[in-house]
Amino acid sequence: MVADTLPRRLAAILHLDVVEFSRLTHDNEDATYRTLQNYLRDMDTVIENRGGRTVDRSGDNLLAVFPVAADSVMAAVSIQERLTTKNGALPADRQIHARIGINLGDIIDDGQRVFGDGVNVAARLQEIAPPGGICISDSARIVIGNSLSVSFQAVGEQQLRNIASKISAHLVISDSDQPRQSTHEPDDPRLSIAVLPFTSQTENSDLAGLGMGLTVDLISALSRFRQLFVIAQHTSLAQKRDSVGTIALGRQLGTRYLVDGSIRTAGKGFRVAVQLIDAVSGGYLWSESYDGGNQELLSIQDEITQRVASTLVSNLEHSAARRADTRRTDADYTDVIRARQLVYRMQEPRDTEMARTLFHKVIGIDPQFAPALSGLALTHLTDLLMSWSPEPDTCVPRATQYAQQSLELDYTDSLAHAVYGITGLWRGQHIEAVSHLEQALELNPNHADAFAGMGLALIFTGDPVASIRQIGLAFERNPFPPSWYRWALAIAQYNSARYHEAVQTLQAIPDLNRFHRRVLSASYARLGDLDSARRQREIVMAETPGYTAADSRLHQPYANPAHIQPFIDGLVLAGFPAGDPS
Repeated sequence: MVADTLPRRLAAILHLDVVEFSRLTHDNEDATYRTLQNYLRDMDTVIENRGGRTVDRSGDNLLAVFPVAADSVMAAVSIQERLTTKNGALPADRQIHARIGINLGDIIDDGQRVFGDGVNVAARLQEIAPPGGICISDSARIVIGNSLSVSFQAVGEQQLRNIASKISAHLVISDSDQPRQSTHEPDDPRLSIAVLPFTSQTENSDLAGLGMGLTVDLISALSRFRQLFVIAQHTSLAQKRDSVGTIALGRQLGTRYLVDGSIRTAGKGFRVAVQLIDAVSGGYLWSESYDGGNQELLSIQDEITQRVASTLVSNLEHSAARRADTRRTDADYTDVIRARQLVYRMQEPRDTEMARTLFHKVIGIDPQFAPALSGLALTHLTDLLMSWSPEPDTCVPRATQYAQQSLELDYTDSLAHAVYGITGLWRGQHIEAVSHLEQALELNPNHADAFAGMGLALIFTGDPVASIRQIGLAFERNPFPPSWYRWALAIAQYNSARYHEAVQTLQAIPDLNRFHRRVLSASYARLGDLDSARRQREIVMAETPGYTAADSRLHQPYANPAHIQPFIDGLVLAGFPAGDPS
């Protein structure tokens, strides 16, 4: 009897995906279809001429296999060059850009379709390629060697979506690509940073090892923040600070910021000191020290990495925002930071209007800058929550549109997933919202906004106790939290009948708005402090005279409408008009 075997073989797999396909079809479905079909037929010819075979074309995706890895790369380069040429005849908003991922691995080939983990890896590599770019696996890079006219830029080990093991990846750089010039003010819109090797002021080999471990772990942790451009490990670890000053070293590395650290013995334990340095001025922007015992080396390594990473990002953003007031830039991430701070302030409609101006400025210079699109989504969501828009019915569709565009540009951007997830709550898509927030945290375990967004999701799906824990994780990672963190925490505390804690949380907000005051008034009423409840109610009603307790159903998107009833009852107890309960 002959055993049934699946036809397996080694192949180079090419996966292509069109960027912003949803927007293109939404704007002009017929024109997009005709243009894309023309482009795909041209791609088929390129693939065939390079010895490959197109296996599948569905929607905006193309899958092809090649017997030789080098041929798959040259086919990809030719495809991208042809797209660039063809796009030159189209207006900017109609141009079609693609990402390409290539992997060398085993496939199951039945003659018509191909399957296997190798195919999945190629698809995930495509997701982390920049628009118009090509990303290949290390397995393909090794086989290709130096046989091609292109060069490769290592991007390190990547945790790809739904792939268990990390994959070493490389970007393909062809002659038509413009290399990045290293200057003390890099062109990359992200905040640039290098982590220098932690120095060990002790002869203890274990502590010296901890210093090196902290350096590597901190580089990896910071690399998860998409708003940062982090110098790779092999470059950072090769630096020697005793021969050059911080300003010269920052210019040499092309970074704005440096992280410097040291480890030394302190009594029976040890002390780790970390500093954030402005490489342009040479000044210290932030410093912190951490103490531990020798028996805690591994556990404290993780704790220090988490605390330093989250605190560094917050200080980087605050430093960049201050710097933005004194110099004018083009598509600079500082504009995104300033805009996000305006949104998070939630004080007046002008905040989101000014933020949108900044976001549109960035997008006008770089239409494919995903964080700006995520920010635009957030401004429209904020307008809905604060009742600032004269057309409230347009807020959710606009927020959804921009968040989706951001994800299409960069599916591995944790910020985009977080914004889309939070937006999904107000679209009534609670399961989808949780899924995107989980994806955001998988991509970036230190993403404070995603933790806070997950807290909101837990509130609105009826688990306030778990929400309190989740929002607490957000506070740990963001020492400069926007007011909506505390607003969310207060709602979770109220829904857990922890009214005194809700009052304390809201009192920590410097400038209370009417949404904060409603929760505060209901909390006071639950505690029996009706005078304080009345004072907060009067402030709210003076601002919005027609407000009723039942209106809160429009602003808090509970999956189960019954879960908002305790809050409405508290508002009525505080003296707010009950309104229509239907």
